[in-house]
Amino acid sequence: MISAAILFDHDRQILQRLERRDRNMLLLYLISGTVIVVVGEAAAFYLDMADRFGFMPLLVRGIVILLLSTALWAALLRANRRLVTGLMNEKRQGYESVLLAYDSAIALKDAYTGGHGRRVARYSRLIAEAMGLPEAEVDAVSEAALLHDLGKIGIPDRFLTKTSRLTIEEFAEVQKHPAAAADILHAIPSLRRHAMAVRHHHERFNGSGYPDGLRGTDIPLAARIIAVADAFDALSSNRSYRRATTLNKALDEISQVAGSHFDPEIVAVIRQNPVREALFAAHGEMP
Repeated sequence: MISAAILFDHDRQILQRLERRDRNMLLLYLISGTVIVVVGEAAAFYLDMADRFGFMPLLVRGIVILLLSTALWAALLRANRRLVTGLMNEKRQGYESVLLAYDSAIALKDAYTGGHGRRVARYSRLIAEAMGLPEAEVDAVSEAALLHDLGKIGIPDRFLTKTSRLTIEEFAEVQKHPAAAADILHAIPSLRRHAMAVRHHHERFNGSGYPDGLRGTDIPLAARIIAVADAFDALSSNRSYRRATTLNKALDEISQVAGSHFDPEIVAVIRQNPVREALFAAHGEMP
């Protein structure tokens, strides 16, 4: 049994509400059932109903008790579903707030990538949906995309905002951010499932990426989707070292390295008109 001392105040309040409601429902059931039984038994005894009318009144009484029991338990279950749904929504909102807070923290490191995580999450969701992934997988891809650059929190600002080309040593430091992000996520139970997608979003389809040099379908599908969405946003947004390209040119540049940098099947998906238009529309809607 969970000790009340370790529950959050809000959870304790919910528990107390549940206990009060359950007690009231059971009390109502007990009182109403007792009344029906007492009235039925009294009528059967004083009015000689069994002798005069046979077993039918007893059968009707049993049916009434059954219907009343069913109605009360159905009401209890409906109330439980509403309460659980409300709790799930509250937890979901809190969870999403945590994800957005991480994205906001990353934006503080680099003004040029402010909103980058949210845009990549939006693009990743559109791509995953177009690929026909189940809703749960679509959500997971989007959440991982929102967190994909979390490891940049540990990268010196001067590297992230540098206007000229990074040196080999500087780039080596930047390359540590996917693994660093994965380590952070792995330490958080509710976010652990996103660790591998985040760790491998800079892998390349031909195995020349980092941090582990995975190739082809050895790269998690979520990471392959995020890689394409990340590249699309990086190319179509202003950065400290270059100006944004047009959306069409961004897609063209991604297409040129399909099969080497990116999964060609995913690139083919974003080239299709419905997805292409959705990506362009999302780009125009998001800051």
